[in-house]
Amino acid sequence: MQGSREAIGPAGMGAGPGPAPKAGDVRSRRDVIAGAIFIAIALAFGLEASTYPLGTALRMGPGFMPLFLAVLLAVFGAIVLGTSLKRHETISPTPIPWKAIGLVCAALAVFGEFGLALGLVPVVVVCTFTVALASAKNSPLAALAIALSLAALCWLIFKVGLNVSLPTFGTLFSS
Repeated sequence: MQGSREAIGPAGMGAGPGPAPKAGDVRSRRDVIAGAIFIAIALAFGLEASTYPLGTALRMGPGFMPLFLAVLLAVFGAIVLGTSLKRHETISPTPIPWKAIGLVCAALAVFGEFGLALGLVPVVVVCTFTVALASAKNSPLAALAIALSLAALCWLIFKVGLNVSLPTFGTLFSS
């Protein structure tokens, strides 16, 4: 069919007549790729976790929880992959969010480098504030509210509940 424009379905197969794509639109494959990545990571972690003793449900070994999480990740990956193959959406290409990528990477570096020096609460505030600013939808005030809320929650969970060895306030705050 020479003059006909058919929508391209999964694996390049014709999906039947549909709306003609606009100039610059591309078929979205993000969810297909994300689902495949989830499954690949789950397989890698599942294979590694299976080398550790699993134990039983009541007396879990060191491989039990990683294997359980790997299976859960594979299930989520299969769901994402399956639903994305059924959906036919076109998206307009958007620029790569370099600012957001940079802020998230900077927050990870700060957490790794200054976690002990700052302590749990300040490093969570700094990193969460930085990551929250990566979204154009968050104002600095909203980012601060998110950071303070998450810091309080982390303090409750990790210091009060689990008694993690990371100091609440690090060496930079002690005299």
